[in-house]
Amino acid sequence: MSADIGPHDTYISYLPSAHSFEASCFTLAMTFGMRCGYFGGNLLKLVSDDLPMLKPTVFPSVPRLYNKIFGTVKAKFGKATGCKKWLIEKAMATKHANLRATGSVNHGCYDKILAPVRAVLGGNVKKMVTGSAPISGEVLDFIKCAFAAEL
Repeated sequence: MSADIGPHDTYISYLPSAHSFEASCFTLAMTFGMRCGYFGGNLLKLVSDDLPMLKPTVFPSVPRLYNKIFGTVKAKFGKATGCKKWLIEKAMATKHANLRATGSVNHGCYDKILAPVRAVLGGNVKKMVTGSAPISGEVLDFIKCAFAAEL
C-alpha cells in the first residue's frame, strides 16, 4: 500500500483473521487510518451483499481468489459476441498496451465500457493487494486492466 491511502479509503476484511496476510493488511489499514468493513460471514454472499454495501477502495486477496476472478471474467468476456466482443477486446488490448507503455491502468472511454466488471467489487476499488503465494504476471495484468486498479 502506498501513501495515497488514508482515512477516505475503505478496506474489506474477509480473510480469516489468523491468516498472516490478513493480519498484515489490517495493520497497514489501521496505520493509514483507513475504514475497515467486515464481511457478513458468508463467502457466498461476499459479491452479492458485502461488496456492494461496503464499496471498498482497497481489495486485498490471495492469488487463489484472483485466479478464480481472472477465470470468471475471462470466461464472461469470451461469451460476448458482435460489437460487444469487439469493444471488450479493443478495450483490453488498449489498456494492456497503455499498461506496458506508461504503467497506467485507466482509460477515459474503456473504463466506462468495463464498468460492469468493476461493479463486481463494489465499483470503487482503486487498489488491489495480493500476498501469501506467487501469482502469474498474466493474471496480474488482466486484473489491473479489467478493474482499472493498481495491483
